[in-house]
Amino acid sequence: MTVSVATCSAQQLFEGQKIQASNGKLLTGVLVIPEYQRPYCWESQQIDSLLEDLREHFHKHNELPYYLGSLILHHDEQQLKIIDGQQRITTLALFSFLSQQHQQLDLRFESPLSQQQIKTNLDWLADRKSNWAKLINFERIQFSLVVTESEDDAYRFFETQNTGGVRLGGPDIIKAHHLRAVPKVHQSRFALQWEGLGKLDNSVKSLLKGRYWQQLNMRELAPHQQTKVVRDQIVSELGEQTTEGDDIAYGQVLRLTGIGGDVVQQAAQQGYEVRQPLNAGINTIRYLAYFQNLYQQYWVNPTLPHQEGYNRFICWLKGLEGCGYLQGLYEACLMMYISQFGEYQLELAAKKLFRVVYSRRVSNQKAVRENSISSFVKDYPVLDWIALSYTPKQCFAFFDAFDLVVDPSNLESDTNSVKKRFIAEVTKHFQLGLSAEQYASSFANLLTRNITEMTEAA
Repeated sequence: MTVSVATCSAQQLFEGQKIQASNGKLLTGVLVIPEYQRPYCWESQQIDSLLEDLREHFHKHNELPYYLGSLILHHDEQQLKIIDGQQRITTLALFSFLSQQHQQLDLRFESPLSQQQIKTNLDWLADRKSNWAKLINFERIQFSLVVTESEDDAYRFFETQNTGGVRLGGPDIIKAHHLRAVPKVHQSRFALQWEGLGKLDNSVKSLLKGRYWQQLNMRELAPHQQTKVVRDQIVSELGEQTTEGDDIAYGQVLRLTGIGGDVVQQAAQQGYEVRQPLNAGINTIRYLAYFQNLYQQYWVNPTLPHQEGYNRFICWLKGLEGCGYLQGLYEACLMMYISQFGEYQLELAAKKLFRVVYSRRVSNQKAVRENSISSFVKDYPVLDWIALSYTPKQCFAFFDAFDLVVDPSNLESDTNSVKKRFIAEVTKHFQLGLSAEQYASSFANLLTRNITEMTEAA
């Protein structure tokens, strides 16, 4: 690994001056933002915070330059590609543009999101130019540079750094990984496709559950508070562990052999498998796009004209109180079912799945904690039930065989617990006709009978 480290001012960087590294090497090149970088997203809040920091620093330490963190750059021929630091560099470039300095600086932004945010910030800064014009001195703003000759080495640094004002999540990092693997002639198109997907965090979390929680290779998912560990797991599973290869989608094939030996084959579902192996670049980008579209269409905004019953049920389900961690598992199961069986008996599947996954809300004495979800999946591998079923009928048999049990704790007549309110809401929705005194003794049996006896017309 060849790495050069240097310190320079924003002035030197923007003017393309030669910068001497600690190893004696002279660094020079035109600043470039690669297409695989995430869009520019700093808003007025981050810019205002930067200006306030500058004011405070120069008020207290006027003799010292202001240190704006480290930049990770890839030295590629005559270019210095910004791997980490584009939010800060772009913001300084806006100051430079409005100050009519550094005419040779020529950063280009293909992303419509970046272009819109730049326009918004330019308008905001132009209205307040008198507040910052004397404050911004590019010779007194200083960076540390980490410059590599290899893009892969730069990417490794990028994975572990978090120097900007907006923290990088796992999807941000794997974006860079996969767009780098796309042939350069197609990078711009796939970069725009990625940006059009919106926030991937929730669909990626669902995919991670589907890939981690399987009996043959059960792995522990970090709790959501451990943001760095969660990020690292996303980067490892959906970035580092992907291999080279084509865009391949795995799936079941139905093969019908006639009496005469003639064979007809049909793909059971057009799409990708949650647990399939992935190749870097186009394969993983399309895999993520496929599941993001499923997530948006069937969970975030279910307005399917031919699935009105399903739409109503999901909207009701999302309003249930005290079920956040259960909802996360439910989303993962739902995405796996739809990717495997499409919309076949979808409303029925959603309700049968609800009885299993949300059982923890009534079988626990009190709250449903995050760590209890992985324990539940170990005891009742609901994701495996879906993944290993050849037909929805097989899948439903697994769901229906699940034994729903109610723990009577916190259901006393003088309590108003979350658990009790949950049972009341479910009783009302499924028209079980139970009084509060019957919740402990009859809820499980009645809900089980109601859902397991449902037919396709449910």
